[in-house]
Amino acid sequence: MSAVDLLPGAEVVSLDAGTIHTRITIDPSAPVFAGHYPHFPLLPGVFTLDAVDHAVRLHAERTDGARTELAEVRSVRFAAPVFPGDVLTVECTVKRGDDGERDVRVRCRTDRDKASTLRLRYRDAA
Repeated sequence: MSAVDLLPGAEVVSLDAGTIHTRITIDPSAPVFAGHYPHFPLLPGVFTLDAVDHAVRLHAERTDGARTELAEVRSVRFAAPVFPGDVLTVECTVKRGDDGERDVRVRCRTDRDKASTLRLRYRDAA
């Protein structure tokens, strides 16, 4: 199941040739919170990665008309938890290389603080 399916309503805040910023309100009734973790629910990190992935794919489609795919997760650092009811802001900086690859640096945050940073590499899909 995808974060977009589980956490619908991602809003594009801004999009230009080198960036995309999205915002998602984390639904407290999402089924993922039932088991992650009882009495201390938090959003699993894989859903943050998935929300970033959807933002980068949308950026490629809207700026280049391209389909892109995740080629490498270079680094992921989770700095603070994302709780039910939080608004997760995803800020991606995308640099396109001559080889068609995209180097993506991401900062995810909530109203409280930085939640995570990621470095990813994408390539155009065949």
